[in-house]
Amino acid sequence: MKLSTKCRYGARAMLEIARRYNQGPVKRKDICQAQGISHAYLENILIVLKSFNLIRTTRGANGGFTLETDPSKINLYQIATALEGSIAPVECLDPGALCKKIGHCVTRKAWKKLYDAEVTALSSITLQDLLDMEGESEMTYSI
Repeated sequence: MKLSTKCRYGARAMLEIARRYNQGPVKRKDICQAQGISHAYLENILIVLKSFNLIRTTRGANGGFTLETDPSKINLYQIATALEGSIAPVECLDPGALCKKIGHCVTRKAWKKLYDAEVTALSSITLQDLLDMEGESEMTYSI
């Protein structure tokens, strides 16, 4: 699986919002500045994340973006599927797939194993986990 820039930037934006959880809304310009993401690109990402109820917006001078729930309840799988759609490595794993070989395709079983591992890995990492990792050296933490 190769995640798009949209997904990677979305995860970074969500992490930036999570850093300030319970401290009030985070302004788009602050996310852009902290993460090096253009305003226009980030705006599109935030619209999608809001439509999936991962973030909420507050209007006004003190407005911005906040998480819909605690950082420990939002995982990378939710963010990835919001921004990527399906993360299945092959179309035949998507719901409603119409392939005549589904019942007896050996390679589909291999792709399913890969997909299940991806879902498990991404679902097991929350925004809170990422916040906790920030203080740790990359050399001491393995996913």
